[in-house]
Amino acid sequence: MSQPESLSEPSFGTLGERIKAVRLRWDWSQEEMANTLQVDQASISFWERNKIRPSGSAMVALAALFRTSLAALETGENFVVPDPPSRVPDASRKAKREIPRSVSLHRDFNDPVVLVDLKDGSARGSSPSEALLTLAQMVKEGRRAWVVLE
Repeated sequence: MSQPESLSEPSFGTLGERIKAVRLRWDWSQEEMANTLQVDQASISFWERNKIRPSGSAMVALAALFRTSLAALETGENFVVPDPPSRVPDASRKAKREIPRSVSLHRDFNDPVVLVDLKDGSARGSSPSEALLTLAQMVKEGRRAWVVLE
């Protein structure tokens, strides 16, 4: 016996449908998502309509933003639309945002750390100590990056 349509899990057959489902659940415009990911609004539109596929670094950024694995984002298997991040009103967003001065990882943390450079879109995986050195250099240069820990 099948469940009524309204109670069944939503279908996210394509990557574009998954991206759009998250954006709509979060009540974000394409422009808001584009600004967060440091891409143009047209990219979000093309991704949602499956006209183009996000680059590797954009996929890493999307997975981090959606708090899911790359595999779940790419295949849809075990994909769950996450709760929206907390919002700070636009006028006070920058004033309230603090730049972290330190990050600590468990001493036995040996998994690769992926840094996504938001200036050029490149993504690099490295050991935690190498990533820390690279991140420190990026901060000195005033560059922005996503840090992805698996």
